[in-house]
Amino acid sequence: MADAKTKFSMPIWGWILVAGLVLAGILKVVHVPGLAGGGLEALAGLCLIAGSCEALIMSVEGMSALLGWNQFVGGTIAAVVSNVPEIALLGFFVVDDPTMAFVIGLMSVYTNSMAFALYAVIMPKDRGTASIPMPIVRAGTDLLSFGGGLCLALAITMIVLREFGSPIDRIGVPELYFVGFALMAVFGTFLVSLVRYFGAEEKKEGEPTPKKEPEEAHHGVPKTYGGVAGLLVLGVFGSFLGGESMSEVGDAIVAAFPDLSRMAVALILAIIAGVPTYVIVLNAHYKKQPLIALSNTFGGLTQNLFNVMAFCCLMIAFFNTIGVLHDETVPITIPTTLALALIYPTYAILSRAIEDDGKFNWIEIVSLVALFGLLMFVLVRDGG
Repeated sequence: MADAKTKFSMPIWGWILVAGLVLAGILKVVHVPGLAGGGLEALAGLCLIAGSCEALIMSVEGMSALLGWNQFVGGTIAAVVSNVPEIALLGFFVVDDPTMAFVIGLMSVYTNSMAFALYAVIMPKDRGTASIPMPIVRAGTDLLSFGGGLCLALAITMIVLREFGSPIDRIGVPELYFVGFALMAVFGTFLVSLVRYFGAEEKKEGEPTPKKEPEEAHHGVPKTYGGVAGLLVLGVFGSFLGGESMSEVGDAIVAAFPDLSRMAVALILAIIAGVPTYVIVLNAHYKKQPLIALSNTFGGLTQNLFNVMAFCCLMIAFFNTIGVLHDETVPITIPTTLALALIYPTYAILSRAIEDDGKFNWIEIVSLVALFGLLMFVLVRDGG
C-alpha cells in the first residue's frame, strides 16, 4: 500500500511544473499588456524552469545511484543539466536578438561568480577557512585559466579591430563555430576526467555509507534507466516552454523601463535565469550537503561559459548558416567587448584564491565579493 501511494503521489515540483504550464497556456490565449503581463510571464517561466530543473536533477540523481557516482560528481553533472533551461531561454533570444543573447550569457558568468563567492560566506569553516574539493583545485582551475585566457584574447582582438579601423566590425560565423566547439571540447574533457578519475578517487577513500547518499539527498529518484530517461525528456520539454515564457520578459522590462540600459536588462535576466541554481544550492546547504551546493555554484560560473555560451555561439552561427538569421552575429561594441574582457580578472582571482592552498579564507571571500560587485557595477553603468 505504501508503495502504491508513493507511486501515484504528485511531488511538489510536479505541481509547480503543472502550474507553470497552465499559466503559460492561459497567457497564450489571454494577452495581458505591460509590466503585469511580463510579471505573469516571468512567474510562468520560473515555475516551468524550476519544475523542469528538478526533474532534470532527479534524473541525474537516479543515474548517479545506478552508476555509483560520488556526491561531488553527481552534483556537478546535475549542475550541467540544470543549464538546459538557460540554453532554451538563450535559444529564443538568439532568434530575436543574437547580441542580447550573447550579452545575457556572459552576464550570467558574473552573477554565478557572485553566487559562488556568497556561498563561500556560509560554507562550513574550520578556524576561518573552508576546504575546497580536490576536483576543483586540480581540474577546475584549469578551466578557469583557459576560459579567462580565451575571453581576454577575443576581447583584445575586438579592441584592436575597432581601434585601428578594420572593416571587420563583428565576430563572424567561422569564429563563433570555432569558439563554441573549443569550449565544448575542453568542458567535455573536464567532465570525462571528473567522472573517470576524481569520482573513483573519492570512492576509494570513503566509507561504504556514501552509497546511500543519492537516496537520502532526494526521495523518489528513478531506479531504472527508463525512469531516468523519462524525467530527462520531461525536464527538457519543460525547459523549452519555460525559456519561451522567459523570452517575453525582456521585452516587457524594456517597454516598462525604457531608460534601462541593455546591460541592466541583461543582468536582470541573468539573475532570473539563475534562480533554479540558487534554489538547488540553498536546498543542498539546508540538507547539510555542502559538496553538492559547492559543485553547483562552481559549476554555474564555469558552465555558463563552457556550456551555455558554447551553445549560444553555436546557435548564432548555425542560425546564420541555415538562413534563420541573415548576417546577424555579434557586433564589436562596448557591451560585447567589455563583457568578454572582464571575465579574465573574474576567473584569474578565482583561480588564484582556489589553487594557492585549496582553501578559502575570509580575506579571499570578501575580496571576491567586492571585485565581482565592482565588475557588475561597471558593466551596468559603462557597458551601454
